[in-house]
Amino acid sequence: MVDQQMQGAWYAKRGSKAGELYTLMHLPYTSMVLAYVLIGAAVSPVLYPARLLLTLAAYFLGLGLSAHALNELYARHWGDALTPRELKAIFLAPLIGALTIGGYGAYVLYHSSRAGLTETIGLLVFIALETFFLFAYNTGFSNGRFHNDISFAISWAALPFMVSYFVNTASITLSAILMATGLAATAGIEINLSRWCKDFRRKNNLSELQFEDGTRAELSTYNLIQRPEKALKLIVVAVDLMGVGLVLWRLIG
Repeated sequence: MVDQQMQGAWYAKRGSKAGELYTLMHLPYTSMVLAYVLIGAAVSPVLYPARLLLTLAAYFLGLGLSAHALNELYARHWGDALTPRELKAIFLAPLIGALTIGGYGAYVLYHSSRAGLTETIGLLVFIALETFFLFAYNTGFSNGRFHNDISFAISWAALPFMVSYFVNTASITLSAILMATGLAATAGIEINLSRWCKDFRRKNNLSELQFEDGTRAELSTYNLIQRPEKALKLIVVAVDLMGVGLVLWRLIG
């Protein structure tokens, strides 16, 4: 039980480069980002499957790999099997790939009959925002001012949804903004539950709980975080199924 707690996350694997890389990608939470992308495409008036696939690839590279590797470079959380040089490669190569996809997307949008220069600039602004948050959130930029729940919810949920919606429609609507805000709230729930559970996993095992009146109750760390962690897993499943289900509904009815 202690080993599991010291891992800091219910999906964490240690002891090898492969295990550390698997943990580093935070696949359950990365899947939520990809689900937000799916939802953005699914609710757009027009859906281009090729654009959706490229957007999914860009976010997997940019957030699933690059952002997580950068965070690990600045604050080692998951072990030391991966060297700094390897982490830099995992950060840089996917980032170049994601930005290349973004540049290609801007090119396609510019030459689209439904869009033009203004819409292309809009996509470039979205790309610039995500790139900013990638660095600002994960490097302690400006004394950690951007390493907070709001920045996480914007970059992890609202922007993936809006980018996906925008690349398919070349427009922004009030309804899309409201949906993006609602999805950002689900990311806020996820990050708060995740941090709560990680904090207790990384501490020595809890043995009892003391109340103000002096009474004590036996309580293990596992029992304390069991329900919050179950809720965390459920919100991952809920968002993922919603994303996949909406796209399937849109494509095949």
